[in-house]
Parts: sequence; structure tokens; C-alpha cells
Amino acid sequence: MKRRRFIRNVAGLGIASALLPSFQSNQTKSASANPVVKTLPKALLKGDIIGITGPAGAIYESETIERITSRLTELGFKFKLGKTLYERFGYLAGTDEVRANELMEFYKDHSVKAILTMRGGWGCARILDLLDYEVIAQHPKILMGFSDITSLVNAVYLKTGIITYHGPCGYSTWTDFSTVYVTKAVVLGAPFTMQNPDDYKTDLLTLAPGKAEGELLGGNITVLVSMIGTPYEPDWTNKILFLEETMEEPYRIDRMFWQMKQAGIFGKVKGVVFGSFNKCFPEEPEKSFTLHEVLEQHFRGLSIPVYMGATFGHMSPKFTLPIGVLAEIDADNHTIRTLERSVMA
Repeated sequence: MKRRRFIRNVAGLGIASALLPSFQSNQTKSASANPVVKTLPKALLKGDIIGITGPAGAIYESETIERITSRLTELGFKFKLGKTLYERFGYLAGTDEVRANELMEFYKDHSVKAILTMRGGWGCARILDLLDYEVIAQHPKILMGFSDITSLVNAVYLKTGIITYHGPCGYSTWTDFSTVYVTKAVVLGAPFTMQNPDDYKTDLLTLAPGKAEGELLGGNITVLVSMIGTPYEPDWTNKILFLEETMEEPYRIDRMFWQMKQAGIFGKVKGVVFGSFNKCFPEEPEKSFTLHEVLEQHFRGLSIPVYMGATFGHMSPKFTLPIGVLAEIDADNHTIRTLERSVMA
């Protein structure tokens, strides 16, 4: 599709979302053993303001700010830039208090309809104790990001029941494919199917066949493992777990799988899907298992459906996965299909 035509069509989706049937209630029961009350943020409409903040790592490339604001403008949205985009405190985008306070300000700002995190890196875990989850619950709005943002989007869902979104950051390359899935998740919101583009299908592999339903949960494996045993550890029960990683050697990923296995996580989830494991190569291949061999050892023939090679994580293009939304994994056909709305029309 030509760029100009694509932009015109996507920008118009904000208007299209307003025409969709109203959601009967923005609260539904979770499928987990310990149900939470789920809340859908309102769908983004053309002309809405998106707050852009840096809750984690410092923003070193100022041109990325111009790139994402230009992209959002092309798509018909306005934006509000946080001061964290220009702050540096070591490797962080400002002190913990500055980053937490800005996030809370965006939640309380009625003009801001969605919050886009600028980048991951490290830092979100440092602010989880500083957030006021009661206030966040009173102001449900779209929160999106990935990588280190994994801890933030999962903590907000756990503590408030608000659906959050594992999708592109401001730093990301917003390809047409990625933008279409952002639009499906936070503008249209109707159930949709996540299927790799044709040129990625050769990388897909079924490790354990079958279909399963459960609420979507996941993100970066290193970050998720770091949350085990904390007050922000996700409720894994009856979930479809999605995992991604970047620049970790196979033995480290093996170690994380063992921790998750011994914590009983793989006995609780309904299915597992692996996205990009970018640059996860052994430094000394002759002395190491490959990543594929590690995955085979842990998941081949598991009693729940498992497949690898989905397009999300540290890669482009990428899906946007709504955390907390009921979905179906089909490990044989390599698809993830949401079964309920991901935003309130």
C-alpha cells in the first residue's frame, strides 16, 4: 500500500472506531483463579492527545523524539512531551521521583488520552513502589511499551485491572505493519488475529501442538523473571504467556526458564508463544547449546500449545498485544486471536 494512502486510511480509523457498537460494560471478570475486575481504556480517536514519557532509560537520540512526533501527527494524533525525554540521571531519564511523578501527572491530566513510553532500557522497576495505583485506577487510559516497560504494563494491570499494551515504544520503528496492529489494539479495539507477515513465516515452529484460551500476559523474559517473588509478580493462572528477549546468551535464557519452571509458572499457564529472541547467540558456539536447542529441551511435547517465531519484541515489524484480554493461541497455525475488545468504543 502506498504510504500516502496508508496514512489517510489509518488516520481515518479514529473516526471509524466511533462508529463501532458500544461495549456493554467496561468491566469483565478475569479467567484466573483470583479474578480481577478488568477495565478497558477508551479507544483513541483522531485528534486525541498522546502523552510521551520516559519511565525507564535516558533518551540519548533526540532525533527519535522528532521521528515519533512526526509519525503520530501523520496518523492524526496530537502529543504532549514529558520533561523526562530531556532528563538524564545516570542511565535513567531523570530521578525515580521525577519519572514516577510525570507518569502520575499524565494519568491525572484529563487532556491526555493515552500514554506512550519512549524507550525501555532499565528503570521501570525502580518506580513501581512510587506509583499511586488507586489514582491510576480512577483514570483508565492506554499505556503502551515493551522491553523494560514489561514491568510497568504488567504491574498496572495487576494492581488496577486496566488493560495495558505490549507494543511499540517511541524509539521503535513504526512500520506500516506495526502501525496497523497498534490501530487494531487501541483505536478499533474489536477482536483481531495476529499473524506474521508472509516473509517471516519460515521462522515459525510448533514446539507443542494445539489450541488454548487464556488472558494475554507477558513481555521481556528477563524483566518478568525479576518480578517473581515481588508484590508485582503477575498472576500466571490460565494465561497465554508471551515472551521475548534480546542479547542474552542461551545459557542465561536456560537459567531463566528453569527459574520459571521451578516456580511452577509453566504448570499454570494455558499456552506459550515466543517472539523475537534478537541476537541471543552463544559467545562460544562450540561450547554451548543453541537457543533453538534450549527451547526444544524445555517445551518440545509440552501438554500445552507452544510455538516460536511470532513477530513481537525487539524486532520490526511487531504486534501489539493487549495484556489482560482473553485470547486464543493456535500453535499449529501460528496465530494469536483476541476474543474480546481491547479498548472501549
